[in-house]
Amino acid sequence: MLLLWSTEFHQTENSNKPQVHNENHVFTDYSTKNESFIEVPEHYWRNVTTIPYKAFYYSAYAHTSNIIRLFGTIQKGLTDSLECCFFTNRGDMVAEKHTGSHYTVLPEHKGLRYSAAFYTCPLPKSTRPYAVSLSTDHCKSPSNILPIIYPQQQNRKFTVCVSPLNYRYSKAYELVEMIELNRILGAEYFVFYNYSTDSNVDRVLEYYKEQGLVEVLKWNLPMKVDTWPKKKEPVEIHYFAQLAALNDCLYRNMYLSKYVVFQDLDEFIIPRKHLTWSDMIEALPKGAGAYIFRCFFFRKEWPDTTKDFEGKDKAQKYKMNTLLKQKRESKLLGKSHRSKYIVDPKQIDTVGIHNIWRYRSGSKAHFVDSEFARMHHYRDWLNPNDANTGTEDNRTMVYRNELLQNTVHVWEKLKYVPLGPISHP
Repeated sequence: MLLLWSTEFHQTENSNKPQVHNENHVFTDYSTKNESFIEVPEHYWRNVTTIPYKAFYYSAYAHTSNIIRLFGTIQKGLTDSLECCFFTNRGDMVAEKHTGSHYTVLPEHKGLRYSAAFYTCPLPKSTRPYAVSLSTDHCKSPSNILPIIYPQQQNRKFTVCVSPLNYRYSKAYELVEMIELNRILGAEYFVFYNYSTDSNVDRVLEYYKEQGLVEVLKWNLPMKVDTWPKKKEPVEIHYFAQLAALNDCLYRNMYLSKYVVFQDLDEFIIPRKHLTWSDMIEALPKGAGAYIFRCFFFRKEWPDTTKDFEGKDKAQKYKMNTLLKQKRESKLLGKSHRSKYIVDPKQIDTVGIHNIWRYRSGSKAHFVDSEFARMHHYRDWLNPNDANTGTEDNRTMVYRNELLQNTVHVWEKLKYVPLGPISHP
């Protein structure tokens, strides 16, 4: 059995049903640097057209020498049998090979209509297709084909994967701070999945794309998602298909990056014995598939630090929570509760939101001691029943000078871009 996505979907918060478009674009095979003039759809959500709105797919990766893995979503209880259609001749769009397939539902689906899933396509012997699609009619009329991404040469050490941007995200100040502090820590590249952003954030992302630091992938989901304010319509997939995005990012960077860092916009993995991730990992046990960091909450509603420091006026102007919020919750969460992680992607099969769901053979996790490094999560938590008074923690101040300098530089380049958030009627 097999499931995936085809046809592009554009969905707005006011639409009742996704609008379906079939668009073809010239596809460049970056593994060979040769351009194919056969039109192959670029990455977007695709529907298996013979069973509309039941199975969707977004990306395809050469998982091993004989397996193609596709990431997408699947409707709960789907029983249709699907096949993988392989395209090997760039001179036409005829599927020359096809095999049966099966799907795996990923955890954390919350029992909703759709779950994140991956689809496994066995490759016929001595075959290197350049594209794949899914079908229920023995590939007689394949559509919505998807380019296959093959392993590429590693070219960076740390890549950051971020959960889908949503709710017309407009906190440009938060985005700049997140990118600049992570760059100091060692991040070389960032991957964002864009479901919904405002114009100020779009401009910031474009600025970083021009610097070669950011990749932004359209994430136009073809099902009903969370809205704010909440609506009566049922949500059909958990939090903007977050798990599909995270696992796509894992495979997208599996061979390009030595390590992949998973965290949200308001989260930072902060070493306490070293200044950078690189030095930190050198001091940790070698060979772990994942380094997992305990979460500590820094309350954004608590007052800014009363301590004066050089550049505090700039930190306030640009709303820099990592410098202004120096009090965290005292409680120590469990090892896998709200944690985030850095992985060696070649040792990981499936990631979760706060944990690793499946390691490759022989791999394991190392849970990092909280005195060695921590994950800082800057959040609002307006709970009048919570008497937690907090503990001073100013570790991020070691990055103050460089972070302020870099942040001010970016905003001088983007002086006409609103910091956000932007309110809409």
